Amino acid sequence: MSDLQNAWKNEKVFQKQLEFNLKELEHRAKYPPHWEACISLIEHFKPESILDIGCGCGALSEVFFKEFPKIKYTGMDYSEDAIELAKRTWRTQDFHVKNVMDLTEEDLDYDLILAGALFDVMPNGDEAMEHIMKICSSSLLISRMKLTESQSYYTTYTAYDEIETCAYYHNKYKFVDLCEKYSYEIHSVHDNIYLVKK
Repeated sequence: MSDLQNAWKNEKVFQKQLEFNLKELEHRAKYPPHWEACISLIEHFKPESILDIGCGCGALSEVFFKEFPKIKYTGMDYSEDAIELAKRTWRTQDFHVKNVMDLTEEDLDYDLILAGALFDVMPNGDEAMEHIMKICSSSLLISRMKLTESQSYYTTYTAYDEIETCAYYHNKYKFVDLCEKYSYEIHSVHDNIYLVKK
């Protein structure tokens, strides 16, 4: 499992991710569905500050700069290579290296915590998601979430022809129970789930 946990520390994968994202950023019509869903949910709930955990190469910072120029954006990833690439590429320098499992309540002082492509590529997706729910006092947006009626599980696949990583499926009943346990209301657009504290 440790190899899967460290899979996204590969510099080449973020270079390829960036190349892909730059093409998507050429025109709004090229935005992927999960970006459009994020934009729709943010337009509705209007957070003023966002912490993007597992930000990778940081492309969402540019999406938000274009669509919501007044939002305060901060990106965070456990990969030093990803953060260095993000700082070299985008307008903001507000990117930081930190592992999601090391985050504390003090780290999450934002209106919205965004897990854009995080819990779905972790072998301990349920554990990481509950850790954030437990310490988060603000809203949480989980993008590209895969739910299943079976017990939570993951499969593996090759990403960007560079790394073996996970496709994590969360048990939907456990997810609903966690939302109730940590006092979240569930709002969604497709597989993007916006959780609002009750």
